[in-house]
Amino acid sequence: MRKSLLGLMLGIVLCFGSVQEVSAADAPSCATLLHPLETKVGEIKGRGGIWGMFDQYHFKVNHTSVTLKLDSKITVLISRLNHLCATQNGVPLEEVAQILVPQLKAKGEQVVMEELINIGHIVEEAERLITYARFAQSNLNRKLEFDQIIKTIAKSQLFVNRLMELSKKIGQVGSEKIMNDSKVLISDIEKFLTTDSYLILADKETDEIQMMTEEDGMTFDTM
Repeated sequence: MRKSLLGLMLGIVLCFGSVQEVSAADAPSCATLLHPLETKVGEIKGRGGIWGMFDQYHFKVNHTSVTLKLDSKITVLISRLNHLCATQNGVPLEEVAQILVPQLKAKGEQVVMEELINIGHIVEEAERLITYARFAQSNLNRKLEFDQIIKTIAKSQLFVNRLMELSKKIGQVGSEKIMNDSKVLISDIEKFLTTDSYLILADKETDEIQMMTEEDGMTFDTM
């Protein structure tokens, strides 16, 4: 079977750990490398995910806790990869940080703290907001190694390929086989998510951003 150039490149990276021979002008973008993985996962989601596909054939089997978990883990993986691609050259300031970072630079932490309290935030909220603003400022221009992102995407492709193979077996082999394979794949993805340094970083950064953007009462209009 003829391999695509993209697949070949990812294979080379995974086996030999280097893409130094590829010039900057010829190297595909991060989004280009990630697109095939997103497409495959999107195809499975479009059919109801592993949960929906399994339920069509084995609706009498109690599978929800396993199949939904597998769908969730692969979604987390793709989400973290997207974060890495989107923030190669720094983490853009979210709305909260866009307001607070300039204020901290202009007025200092103590004044901003007082203003946050004056507009209705309790001390703990104000401290969290300032901590987040400092975090956002420190990561605004942080850089990621593109080669390392490529390696992480290449390794992730193996899990997506396994997911695709698993989806093809549904309805072709017994439910017990699908369940066992799903559990193994879940375990392997979880290990990857907690051991790959860039995926760990993506988790930390997205957690920080989500925690702040989902807070109630983020009002700064009077600052």
